[in-house]
Amino acid sequence: MKKAILTSIVFVILIAGCGNGKNDKAKSSGKPVTPKIAICEIRENMFITQITDIVKNYKDYLGKTIKFEGFIKPTEWKGDHHYYVIRKAPGCCGDDGEVGFEVNWNSSFQGSNDGTDREKYPKKDDWVEASGEVKIYEKLGMSYLYIALSELKVLEKRGAEFVSR
Repeated sequence: MKKAILTSIVFVILIAGCGNGKNDKAKSSGKPVTPKIAICEIRENMFITQITDIVKNYKDYLGKTIKFEGFIKPTEWKGDHHYYVIRKAPGCCGDDGEVGFEVNWNSSFQGSNDGTDREKYPKKDDWVEASGEVKIYEKLGMSYLYIALSELKVLEKRGAEFVSR
């Protein structure tokens, strides 16, 4: 029971931490308010929790800007190039999990990239700070979240590559 209460409190703090605080006046005016998130910064100490919240409640985040750090992981499959900003996390076989988002400079990305824009992305394993809008694309009948980048900068100081919550 205590775990459930603690989890609920942490969840409320997490959601409140992504707000912009501009809704207080509107609430007192008696008008209905739709909460807006200016920039949701994903912090290292709650990385998995915040990413999970965005993925599970993606409709609440579509079109919102997020900022997070991780390392670049490029992949290529059947001629399609994809770029991810991730961190390592617990997985099925120990510490083999990965958590983060696909990133792309194209704000109308449709899931296919021939790799001609490779120079726009840092090198594999570079530590970066990514900022951009949460978007979705459809490919082969599946929906995928990605971050339409507005900024992607390489940082000298690395954060924790492995996160556990």
